[in-house]
Amino acid sequence: MAKELNIDALSVGLELMKISNNNYTFYWKTLIQNIRAGGYSGLLTYCSIFYPIETQKIGFWDNLDFIGMDFYLPLLNITNDGNIPSQQDMVQKFSDYFQYFKIWLTNQSSNVSSKPVVFTEVGYPSALAGLAIPSATPPMQCIGNYSANFTLQDMAFKALFQALEKNSGICDGTIIFWWDNPTSPDFYDNRDVNNWNCSWTVHGKPAEYTMAKQFWWNILDL
Repeated sequence: MAKELNIDALSVGLELMKISNNNYTFYWKTLIQNIRAGGYSGLLTYCSIFYPIETQKIGFWDNLDFIGMDFYLPLLNITNDGNIPSQQDMVQKFSDYFQYFKIWLTNQSSNVSSKPVVFTEVGYPSALAGLAIPSATPPMQCIGNYSANFTLQDMAFKALFQALEKNSGICDGTIIFWWDNPTSPDFYDNRDVNNWNCSWTVHGKPAEYTMAKQFWWNILDL
């Protein structure tokens, strides 16, 4: 289908931690080889989970065109007496993990360390728990630790963009995890009856402006 639709890039797998380690490397290399043999000429990647560690356990990066990471980094400890980190604390946490990844990447063989790196998913639900466990699906009722908090979501995205600027060269692309279609539980048009208030989408929230400004200025710099 990707070949027929002229899709630019294709992920051969997504967050399959139980079967993406070195015990299954031969299977993945065979799959990638078969995709290319079938005539698909676009870019290939695999969407790995960086936190907890999956990216570093994959043994078939050298057969792909770029390293894909679904980067859901916890920015706070929800049990820490509600202590909310500052914007700078969040920037530092991102930067620490970027450096950790950079050390791992530079220690790989050249046919891996030379690969572009793309954050194939990044996202933060707009709630306290959303920054503590950003990869978890928010409940349908935005209450308790999932009470709506647009400011925290905005802080997380601002910290991400600041950390990327501070650590230039760590990432070659970022794809924001943004649901918001009629089939998603946080669809903006149905926000009065769904979990839009505390879910991943930035549509209609302060983080939407932060994101638009970031990508707009990047376009102007091209």
